[in-house]
Amino acid sequence: MIDIIKQSILYKTGAYLSKMWEQSRIKKYFASEGGKVAANSRTYHFFCFALNALHGFSMRFGDRVNSVVEESSLVSDSLALGRRAAAYFKASFLCRLIERISEVEFNFSDLRLYHITTFLLVAAAPMVPTMVCAGIAVITLLLYLLDMIRRKEALYSPGTVGFWVVLLIVIFGFFAFFSLTPKSSIRIWILYSAFMLFIFPLIKTALSADRLCKIASIMTFSGLLVSLLGIYQRFFGDNFGHAWLDKEMFESITVRVYSTLENPNVLGEYLLLAMPVCAALLCTRRTWLSRFYYSGILITMAVCMIFTQSRGCWLGLILSAAVFALFVDPRLVVLEILALFALPFVMPESIITRFTSIGNVNDSSTSYRLFIWLGTLNMLRDFGIYGIGLGSDAYNKIYPFYSYSAIKAPHAHNIYLQLLCETGITGLAAFLATIWAALKKTLIAVVESEKTFTGVFASAVFAGLLGFLLQGAFDYVWYNYRVFLIFWSVVALGVSAGSLIGKSKEDALCRQQ
Repeated sequence: MIDIIKQSILYKTGAYLSKMWEQSRIKKYFASEGGKVAANSRTYHFFCFALNALHGFSMRFGDRVNSVVEESSLVSDSLALGRRAAAYFKASFLCRLIERISEVEFNFSDLRLYHITTFLLVAAAPMVPTMVCAGIAVITLLLYLLDMIRRKEALYSPGTVGFWVVLLIVIFGFFAFFSLTPKSSIRIWILYSAFMLFIFPLIKTALSADRLCKIASIMTFSGLLVSLLGIYQRFFGDNFGHAWLDKEMFESITVRVYSTLENPNVLGEYLLLAMPVCAALLCTRRTWLSRFYYSGILITMAVCMIFTQSRGCWLGLILSAAVFALFVDPRLVVLEILALFALPFVMPESIITRFTSIGNVNDSSTSYRLFIWLGTLNMLRDFGIYGIGLGSDAYNKIYPFYSYSAIKAPHAHNIYLQLLCETGITGLAAFLATIWAALKKTLIAVVESEKTFTGVFASAVFAGLLGFLLQGAFDYVWYNYRVFLIFWSVVALGVSAGSLIGKSKEDALCRQQ
């Protein structure tokens, strides 16, 4: 398996880029006398002074916060009440039942406030309004900062991924303030920033295999609720499900489900991220009861995915399943191929017709996207280098002048074209670098881990992100802000898995020495 990965184009590309960095003038400069000159410069000393001053202030502020917390009767009474409630729940039959079914143990001994809000946001993200998610994210960030200051701990930095995420936020901010529609773009940037910065408390929360498993279980249960609602829509009718169908070409398809996410494609994109997480739990459970539970959830999600009628998401799911099987057990790939050949004999004709229509320009949905892509490419000739600003408002201010057949569109129906339009070459390059860093860290965890939950979970995240990015070629997968939040949450969980594998290797080396 490791040899296959090392022979892959992805691995060779990474090795080539690493080699280029090692030989670059930038690295040689900082490793040579030039680096010493930079270290002795006034600019360097100014930043060192500023950082030291900030560190000193945070330490004094931490002491102050700690004394206020210790002296506050409201805080102490609330914590005492929380401990009693946790002890009562731990001793209840419901807790024992959940632990037995899910194989997840409830442990409240080292739980901090931002851990609780992190779990809450992971659970609520696909089911509550965007602004509720934003409020929980901001509260989590504030609690995280206060907790780090109070305990005088360093803010956790996930290395390269954290750097690229912060840089991407800065780039988005630049294109928000200098947008053609700055008012709406700045609002979008604030929302983006809150959701992207959420990865830091999430990574810190998931820096143990036990908590990582808890978060995966919570995400899976939310996926079950969302999928059940989608299946309910399919069988009990829906007034809006016809809006995303070519009625002449697909007369036998009565409705496309969207559950809590307002659009069938958005629901499919969410399931692309949630289903691999459920598969990782299924593959690592020990009891038959737990396997039955997660199998039921995975089947429910798969049925809901079919009812979305989202062809791009179906392709993404096929890619995710193939990659996940390749990492976990290559023999499963053979079973998946056989299953694909068997599907035409067991699936309804309407589903087969829908799938085989991929690329058929007679389908109004396909031709609609094709014309939008052509219009966007025409627009990129003038704005592709420096961008026009964040959001649909900026896009729609320019796109009508370049559209084909007078087709209106809220976005480019392609995340890569959309980022080029909004943020130019700079934003797209930063996004690709961020994704590359996250995928690389996750892939290293897959290669270096054994068949533990963390390793299998890293495989699931890697596979899910690849499927999601494939769907990004057919739709603007960030159009729904909650899916945007869930995407960065999954990225954060992949980084956590990589960090856990690295930490376990370091611990093993220390024990050997």
